[in-house]
Amino acid sequence: MGIGGRIRGFHGEAAASIEAGPLLRTAFDVDAIAEGDRAFPARWGDGLAPTGARDDVGRRLLLHTDWLDLVRGAPASLPSTCPRSGPPRAEALFRELARRFEPMAKHIAEQILDRWEPAGEQVG
Repeated sequence: MGIGGRIRGFHGEAAASIEAGPLLRTAFDVDAIAEGDRAFPARWGDGLAPTGARDDVGRRLLLHTDWLDLVRGAPASLPSTCPRSGPPRAEALFRELARRFEPMAKHIAEQILDRWEPAGEQVG
């Protein structure tokens, strides 16, 4: 077939399994992650911005910033042996509040932001 010079092979053996919990504890501060997961719903559970933003534009910006701070430093999922208690609840709350703040935030933004309308095109 003429493919002898194009084929590479390897041989290996499976290593012993590694427990994910201790490995993750080495790579991440899972206790701090768990605390952040508990603190997010505590800060946002009443549906208002913790700093008292004046409107839904401010609330939405603060919500997204707070959420990104929470999820950036953590792996997407941790095994049940790690003390992470909040992501599903925190994420559900984040999504609910983002949806709630969006209509008025969009309305306010449309009122205060300049709109560029290229010649011959209509915005909206």
